[in-house]
Amino acid sequence: MIGDELLYKIKLSSMKYLLTLLFLSFLFQLSGQSGGEDCSTATVIPSIPYVGSGNTIGAVDDYFASCADYPNQGGANDLVYEYSNGPNQVYVDISLCEDVTDYDCQLYLYENSCTGNPVGCQEDGCQSPNYSAPYNSRLMAQLLQPNTTYYIVVDGYSSGSNGNYQLNVSETIGLNAPDSSNLPLVLIQTNGGEIVDEPKINVDFKIINNGPGAFNFPTDPANEYDGVAGVEIRGSYSATLPQKPFGIETRDSLGENNNVSLFNMPSENDWILIANYNDKTFLRNILAFDLFAKMGHYAPRTELCEVVVNDIYQGIYVFTEKIKRDKDRVDIAKLKVNENAGDSLTGGYIFKVDYWNSSNSWLSNYNNPNYPSDDVYYVYEYPDENDITIQQKNYIQSKVTAFENDLWGANFNDPINGYRQHIDVPSFIDYFIVNEFARNIDGFKKSRRFYKNKNSNDSLIYAGPVWDFDWAYKDHTSSMLNGSGWRHSFSGGSDVKPPGWYIRLIQDTTFANELACRYFDLRTTILDTTVLFNYIDSIGNALSSAQERHYIRWPILGINVGTPEIGSQPTSYVDEIIKFKGWITDRLIWLDNNMPGNCILTNISRTDKRKPYCAIYPNPSFDKLNIYVDEPIEYINVYDLSGRLIIDHLLMPQQLQILNVKSLTGMYLVVIKLKDGQVIQSKFISQ
Repeated sequence: MIGDELLYKIKLSSMKYLLTLLFLSFLFQLSGQSGGEDCSTATVIPSIPYVGSGNTIGAVDDYFASCADYPNQGGANDLVYEYSNGPNQVYVDISLCEDVTDYDCQLYLYENSCTGNPVGCQEDGCQSPNYSAPYNSRLMAQLLQPNTTYYIVVDGYSSGSNGNYQLNVSETIGLNAPDSSNLPLVLIQTNGGEIVDEPKINVDFKIINNGPGAFNFPTDPANEYDGVAGVEIRGSYSATLPQKPFGIETRDSLGENNNVSLFNMPSENDWILIANYNDKTFLRNILAFDLFAKMGHYAPRTELCEVVVNDIYQGIYVFTEKIKRDKDRVDIAKLKVNENAGDSLTGGYIFKVDYWNSSNSWLSNYNNPNYPSDDVYYVYEYPDENDITIQQKNYIQSKVTAFENDLWGANFNDPINGYRQHIDVPSFIDYFIVNEFARNIDGFKKSRRFYKNKNSNDSLIYAGPVWDFDWAYKDHTSSMLNGSGWRHSFSGGSDVKPPGWYIRLIQDTTFANELACRYFDLRTTILDTTVLFNYIDSIGNALSSAQERHYIRWPILGINVGTPEIGSQPTSYVDEIIKFKGWITDRLIWLDNNMPGNCILTNISRTDKRKPYCAIYPNPSFDKLNIYVDEPIEYINVYDLSGRLIIDHLLMPQQLQILNVKSLTGMYLVVIKLKDGQVIQSKFISQ
């Protein structure tokens, strides 16, 4: 009996154990887990395209990788898929952005084993339909080598980041260079090298630009530039997105700086290719730069182009100047390392509010009144942390401190002894208007520059140039819809804190009134919606073909990527432009109703000492030609190339002129005479 009882208990215990296993297996299946627990048990992907789904709640935290975009906090459960590539290299897109994914996920890719650094890694960058924030992950155009095994790890951001996911793996499309383009083509060959964050690597760099109205073919001779350049990935957040921005340095055969004029921009060697992954209109930076230039200040000049790297199409970029001290950029005195006393010590300087560390910055004595517990730092840009001397550091710090002492002092609005003795007020007003028009958080939080010349030239601190508008003209939260809300008084995160200067400046009635005068004057010219929309349409029309290639390469229309945006995402480029114009309309109406101050002044003095700014667009033109000059115009004449007068446009007082050129075909010369006697000449094409 004892033996039978013992046997019964053993059988009962075994049955309970088996039931427990079956129950756990049922829970495991119920959770939806389909990926392998680790690389040794990885779920095999038999072929591409592939769609798989699962749930990480029942998994274990086996692997950890920290991507460049946001560092992994660790502790999230992960699952693994395995794919063995065939005899040919292939580019693939690997995505967790699809229908099912409902948590803050991370994606990384190992080659041959799950040890060492991953060959691909991404933590943020897209949003699935079932997750309310763009914290899902995708790898785009990931190169898989022949006869190589890859392990795809589906991970999360932190210990609480678990849930349902859908994994899509497909071959990348849209990689071929365009057969032809009406935009300039930038062709880069790395000759086996890899473009990294830094340092720059030498590449073969070619630009094909056959001019307005002409098509550019990849087989054409490189006629804008054909030589060597140093190239690196640049940017902070933008560098984490699939379409990479690049820093360019034109070089000679010995690797030294090669100053050249590109796209009729003044000769220099430092350039930037701004990626447009976070700007589906391709207009955000271009429009802001153009407005600041029309106000009479230096802003980086731009040219839209299409970029091909190692025969792989990268999409539409904005080719632009790097902001730096230069006679044709930020035109301030050159400051040498041995200039540490007297007038030489006083300039020039460029400093900024941006990402900082202990060696490249100094701590302000004042905090933003809206964020009193957060320190504010200013970063040395020119001279930078490697070149600036102790005496130069002390000087620019003392200059800014003197301004802040008076700004935050009791008599801050005294016209003689207050803050005005330290800054160029019109530049601060224009900087405010451009960035608040675009509701650009980065224009106040970071990417925010100031410069100062030598005292013998000019003793004041100037605001600008403007930069970094890919997060602008967008609705980030439901509290700022219909164009509402200020950005100059908002921190926008924990990484960089703004100084809050504008909060104080607007408390000065005179400053507020000057701001109102300048804003409402601009609303009748360059901030008039007709002027803005003509400019937007001229660029949008020029991109009608190229944008199709761009969005085949980067299929993000209708998807929330990059900047977290609320509301629906347009599914076509035409609708993106419509949305952009609607946003601008709402924003200007809100600013009209909320701009501080009252315009009781009659004039605001210009600070621009350069030639008048002139913009002629669109060029080529199909029916209407817009001519904007920021000085009074006496007359405009249009001649054909034989010298015959075609249009005689007399005594037009407005700064913006619109000519009807619908009946014209070919190239023409426009001659603009200003009231002060200056003459501006330019060519345009009418089609």
